[in-house]
Amino acid sequence: MLGPHDNKSMARSKSLTIVSDANLPSTAVDENLARKFKEARERGIHIEDFFNDFLERFLSLDTRRAYQGDLDAFFAFIKSGGELLRHPSDLKAFHFQLYRDKLMSEGKASATINRRLVAIRSFMKWAVSAKLVDHNPLDVVKLPKVQTESPTQDFDDEEVTRMLEAPDLNTLSGNLHRLSMVLLFHLGLRRAELTGLRLMDFQEQRGHFVLRVHGKGDKVRLVPVTDTVRKELQNYCGRLMRAGVKLEPDEWLLQTDPVKRRGQRVDGSTVYRIIEKYARALEINKKVSPHSCRATVISHLLDTRSAPIRDVAIFAGHANVTTTERYDKRRQNLEKSAAYAVDFELEKKKA
Repeated sequence: MLGPHDNKSMARSKSLTIVSDANLPSTAVDENLARKFKEARERGIHIEDFFNDFLERFLSLDTRRAYQGDLDAFFAFIKSGGELLRHPSDLKAFHFQLYRDKLMSEGKASATINRRLVAIRSFMKWAVSAKLVDHNPLDVVKLPKVQTESPTQDFDDEEVTRMLEAPDLNTLSGNLHRLSMVLLFHLGLRRAELTGLRLMDFQEQRGHFVLRVHGKGDKVRLVPVTDTVRKELQNYCGRLMRAGVKLEPDEWLLQTDPVKRRGQRVDGSTVYRIIEKYARALEINKKVSPHSCRATVISHLLDTRSAPIRDVAIFAGHANVTTTERYDKRRQNLEKSAAYAVDFELEKKKA
């Protein structure tokens, strides 16, 4: 039997329903929208749809491009085997393992292989957190061990000096090349960090003139700017102003031709060519690259013991000190090897 309160509740519910129905708008069906809904339903879901959602997490355009390239390469490999993945749950451990083995058979460096595989693992971790899959099947597949020695050839002190003195400072391009190398050699920037600099990234903070560096993984670090680097920056901006160019704070610092093509920033391949150009002209007969400049300053700090390794890691933007240790040449110094300290008769000799 219903009580009085129940009757009131039913009446109120009925009343609400009637009011709701009465207020429903009578609109005609949008045939164009209905067609789009039908096409989307028939087309189904593709793995690329999930890629886009995953990549939207990253603020850095360079990070998105890097991950997009690694994911595209992996799924091109999957397609080459006649399989089509539509959902993250279709990705199995053996897909990942066979791709790893393919990269290894091609002779790619372990660090390169790991970078490509990490992008895929990150995608699957995101899929787990988004509850698209209940576990990450790729966790059971081991990644190749990254070599502990850095293959990058760095510059010696004399070569650094010669490289920095080589550009013709009477030209805009010479000033661009000079500043690029100063920032690489003195601040240990990566190529992408260098090309992504804007004038407003140089700031005053807590009594220091610093550079706000947007590094790997969308991480930001502050690097103090020395008087030497600050002077080079002022000289560069002064040279641009004499050519009629005043950079705005949000503009790219390094532009290919700020006079005729304002706003077009220098890309990574251009930085690579700059280093190669001057090394070749100075007859520095070894394989060098922009990363050689970064390796040079990191090695310099470690070799001269100018700073603790943890401070060097922070300066370089390394997430792990282990990465920084790869640049420590002192480990190769046989004269100071710990092997010479082995002496089991030491206590007897003391007696």
